[in-house]
Amino acid sequence: MNFLRFLFSKIFLKHLLISLGVTLVLVWLTMQSLAWYTKHNDYIIVPDFRGLDYKALAGNPDYKNYQFSVIDSLFDADKPRGSVLTQDPFPGAKVKKNRMIYMTITSVVPEKTTMPDLRDLTLRQAQTMLESAGLKLGKLIYIRSFDEDAVHNQLFEGKMISAGTMLNKGSVISLTVGMGAKSSEMKLDSLKGDSL
Repeated sequence: MNFLRFLFSKIFLKHLLISLGVTLVLVWLTMQSLAWYTKHNDYIIVPDFRGLDYKALAGNPDYKNYQFSVIDSLFDADKPRGSVLTQDPFPGAKVKKNRMIYMTITSVVPEKTTMPDLRDLTLRQAQTMLESAGLKLGKLIYIRSFDEDAVHNQLFEGKMISAGTMLNKGSVISLTVGMGAKSSEMKLDSLKGDSL
């Protein structure tokens, strides 16, 4: 009975209200301090860095609110060396200032590959071998020969290149290819033209 009387006494209720008030004020102050310290709702939007040169980003004052880290590099002959391929966080993400942006870039030093021997192969076989070696097919130079679509020579930058030579991946290789029966048809056409 005394305990119930104490619970409803003015002294107890007064101390209970004071402790609740102090607790609420302390919680409110803590939340405000955390919001200020963590800069809650103070964020910036991540731009799209893909396709830009990584070195130019690091020194650009427009991007001083970001830090950059390269986590991987991949070979891509179609993209400029050192350009950004992927980024994390993605473009449009909301982040705090000085956020680390993790990037995958195209390799600055191109990968090397060995020039295959394409001579005496068919054009289709040669093209497959070039692609598997990471090389690109350039111009086809047709020459008079009995063997149609057979590769006679392989050229890099206009000069003959031998099998086993180390090249940058993505290099363009031109081929001289036999015309076969097409060359005799051209001869007949030219003779007919002369007789007219």
